[in-house]
Amino acid sequence: MDLPLLSAFFAAFSITLYVLLDGFDLGVGALLLLEPNESSRNQMVDSITPTWDGNETWLVMTGVTLLAAFPIAYGILMRAFYVPVTIMVLALGLRGVSFEFRFQIKRYRHFWDAVFSLASIVAACMQGLILGGLIQGVPIHADSFSGTVFDCWRPFPILCAVDVLAAYVVLGACWLNLKTAKLTRSFAEQTLRFTLPAFLILFGIGCLTAARIRSEVRMAWEAHSSSLASIVVLMAMAAVVLFGGIVKRLELQPFVAGLAMVAFGIVGIVILIFPNIIPFRLSLWDASASRLSQVFFLIGAAVVTPMVLTYSAYAYWVFRGKTPENGWEL
Repeated sequence: MDLPLLSAFFAAFSITLYVLLDGFDLGVGALLLLEPNESSRNQMVDSITPTWDGNETWLVMTGVTLLAAFPIAYGILMRAFYVPVTIMVLALGLRGVSFEFRFQIKRYRHFWDAVFSLASIVAACMQGLILGGLIQGVPIHADSFSGTVFDCWRPFPILCAVDVLAAYVVLGACWLNLKTAKLTRSFAEQTLRFTLPAFLILFGIGCLTAARIRSEVRMAWEAHSSSLASIVVLMAMAAVVLFGGIVKRLELQPFVAGLAMVAFGIVGIVILIFPNIIPFRLSLWDASASRLSQVFFLIGAAVVTPMVLTYSAYAYWVFRGKTPENGWEL
């Protein structure tokens, strides 16, 4: 049995769930800055209150997967992206602090909403910066990082940072369209009319730029032209379905289409870099831990993952439906 391949599949699974689930609540957080009405902001926060902290579990599981199953890659990536990872972790922590303070100190709620929103934007951008840095290339010499911590602060990773933020805002607006009503839902619809085209344009520019700056990306496109072309078509179809759902004022269709659109994008990235754990530099098998470590990790993942999935599914089921105007506490 190919244990490194199974571990890599689990890493892709966990990061996909993180992007889809935490993506929409990061998007909701980012949108708080654009909503001047306090009651609408309260409803936006209430819509993610029951589930937002549990969504981050999948990011932790992705990190654990890299550390346990691919320690060489973990060591290289942590050195390469030390600054954006540190900023991201601090931003995610600040989100938690501001989230609690906005409920406890109502007098300064507008301030804590701004902190929560800015922290959400920073966390999303740092994730995009890491993605862009990976595609741009991580310098490696003898299984060690040979670049500098500032390599990822270049135009292409910054473009990816803005694109990831746009994707999260699209997901967040889709979530608000599903979970809220009246003024907040109208705000979400208007947001989608601008952010969806912006995301698609940025995504297209990112793909073209990646092919221009990395010959390996062009080679991967040539090697998997049919698969990647199909992914592009599926993303476009999902975007059309999403926009059509907004025009028809539907609730569930835009959210499902938004998730599908982003999921197809992730699949495209996986196809592009497979079988590497560090794109075009280090393969899954060259970076993998010993067989015993792989077995130990996969057993743990097999035990923990169903529990996390069950908890998450139960939370979403209990808090299904529209968010009450006065919050879930009443």
